[in-house]
Amino acid sequence: MTKTLAVKRHGLADQVVDRLRGLVAQGAYRVGDRLPPEAELCELFGVGRSTIREAMRVLSHRGVVEVRHGDGTFVASRALQQSFEERLERAALDEIYEARMVLERPLAELAAQRRDARDVAAMRKALRTRSRAIAARDVEAYTESDFAFHVAVARASKNAALIGVYESFIAAVRPKLGAVMTADYIAAEHDELHAALCEAIARGDVPETRRLVLSHLKKSRKEFGRHLV
Repeated sequence: MTKTLAVKRHGLADQVVDRLRGLVAQGAYRVGDRLPPEAELCELFGVGRSTIREAMRVLSHRGVVEVRHGDGTFVASRALQQSFEERLERAALDEIYEARMVLERPLAELAAQRRDARDVAAMRKALRTRSRAIAARDVEAYTESDFAFHVAVARASKNAALIGVYESFIAAVRPKLGAVMTADYIAAEHDELHAALCEAIARGDVPETRRLVLSHLKKSRKEFGRHLV
């Protein structure tokens, strides 16, 4: 197979995963076949080694390939099972916000009960970066700091199981939510709820924390619905 199947620069590993799954589904590679060496895959898809390795990790996790160290990577199955991430990518906005409510409210309430000085410092740091990004209309910095704040709140809950679920959830829905965070979205940002939520958690005020999470998610859902194309 000498034809180059170059992919776009956005989401390279995900696109390589899609291309390889397509080749397996089409029968270009059958169950038991060994995939070409890493260098050939890099040339085939026009990407670097780190992208190929990440794509192999994803495919291995989904049971499509089996990595045999010292022997190569083999096709393990043609079954293209839908992953947790893929399910969330296809979820409707209302479903995503229902899930956020289920996850973020108890996490924030636990954070108000269990936070320490380091947690509060992490939340405040994320909000300072977020404020500077709003002033500068810096989309990348805004997106990074906004998600960083919510993850910092989750980590303050001190519940490893919930933190793991939430971080996986955020990683999966981030592309859809992050796509809305454009320069126009930032220009209209006048939200004080994040700062108020941070301080309620810092004070250990559980009822106010609960109220602010509900207010924030309601407002956020409305704003995302307005900007989401």
